[in-house]
Amino acid sequence: MKQKFQNWYKTYMDKWLPAYALFSLIGCFVWNCLIYWMTQRLGADLYHYDFTTELDRAVPFLPSFVSIYVLSYPFWVLCYILIAKENSKENWYRFVFADMLARLICGICFLAIPTTNIRPEITGSSFFEIAMGFIYEMDLPYNLFPSIHCLASMMCYLGLRTCSRIPKPWKWATLGFAVLVFASTQFTKQHYLVDVIGGVLIALGCYMLSMRSHAYQILERLFDNIYHKVFEEDSYGS
Repeated sequence: MKQKFQNWYKTYMDKWLPAYALFSLIGCFVWNCLIYWMTQRLGADLYHYDFTTELDRAVPFLPSFVSIYVLSYPFWVLCYILIAKENSKENWYRFVFADMLARLICGICFLAIPTTNIRPEITGSSFFEIAMGFIYEMDLPYNLFPSIHCLASMMCYLGLRTCSRIPKPWKWATLGFAVLVFASTQFTKQHYLVDVIGGVLIALGCYMLSMRSHAYQILERLFDNIYHKVFEEDSYGS
């Protein structure tokens, strides 16, 4: 069974995602889900602060920006795969460490400073308004500071910056879309300005720390052990 999986992965998947990056990529996704959903449960009965400012109130509600907000999800998936595929192994694990550390800090903030906001009432029936209503129903107004939407989008740009094989226009396009995601969190009233600032600063801080230290090697050893158990070097290759 293991040999069949190794052969299948080498034939069909390795050109898209290096085998050594598979479990760490899954780990990023699982870690994000654990942080987000567990802190919502643990903080459900805590007092939630509203950091709305006059500047936030001045930003108009534009339901059409829900399109950018939703497109951020496939954007993250594509970018994370590209970062794993086009980067060196060392830089990939530096990225993974920064990403997981940033989510941990988010989790601490969600419990230490629980936040909420007051969303606008949706009265129309256009496509974007219906979609916005669906998002509001599925994503409760908690875990706002810092914004994971903004953090993950910034991480995408930071990770691709170190990929020498990615053309510069693609990197700038990634940053441009990340800025659109920042804007979408404001125009959809999913987050407020302080949430954006917090998400971006945490992403920058964790990425700088990872690039200037060897702490990433802790996760590298962990995921390399899993990799070697599944993709044995004698049958798959290093």
